[in-house]
Amino acid sequence: MAKLSELLYEKTKSLWLSSTEEPFLVKMAEGTLDQSLFRNYMLQDYFYILEYIKILKELRSLAKKPAMQRFMEEIISVTEKECFLVHVPEMKKLGIGDEEREKTRACQVVWDYTSYIHKQVKEEGFLAGLTALLQCSWSYAYIGRKMMEKYGSTIPLSPYKAWFEAYSAKEYVEANQLWIDSLDREWEAVKSENIRQEVETTEKLCRIFQSCAEYELLLWQSLYQGITKMKGIGGGND
Repeated sequence: MAKLSELLYEKTKSLWLSSTEEPFLVKMAEGTLDQSLFRNYMLQDYFYILEYIKILKELRSLAKKPAMQRFMEEIISVTEKECFLVHVPEMKKLGIGDEEREKTRACQVVWDYTSYIHKQVKEEGFLAGLTALLQCSWSYAYIGRKMMEKYGSTIPLSPYKAWFEAYSAKEYVEANQLWIDSLDREWEAVKSENIRQEVETTEKLCRIFQSCAEYELLLWQSLYQGITKMKGIGGGND
């Protein structure tokens, strides 16, 4: 029988492929994306990462097995370092200081996307949250690889080449595979505990994964359109 990860991939690969054709990513690869749009992306990605870390911590508290608890701790540590030691300094290179970061809010898509994941964790539990978060990590690895394959001649000359290099790097791909393998093991354990609910659980996880991929695609589209309608995620108080 197919692994859960194989089912998830089949469910969403067309959405991921569509993302690689979005003008935002194509122009990044060609080196022609207006920096103001990339600037906004970095801000919105920052807000997403903050929520991502909160959800990871929720999942850590829900993890039952010591090995999975340690795995979640490692992901949290890596993500926090990526956020505050890499992402924030890169934002500052673009002229995004602490004040602007504190005053800006997440756009509607980021708000809806992260709210959806929080809801899945609260209502469906650990496995649903793990599945939802994996979609982001895995989609970036897919996009990085596909874009490097298609735009290998222009990306090295693009001011955004570091972005593509980061998400197509061997280290990132290998780390992502560890997450995929962990999810497959968790799913197998759940199946063995309750065979009757196997089909229902699998379908539910596939729907969650696909919904997250749809949010991701919508985000690439809204970023290119320069949509700036804001919601309440971000620094400061509402």
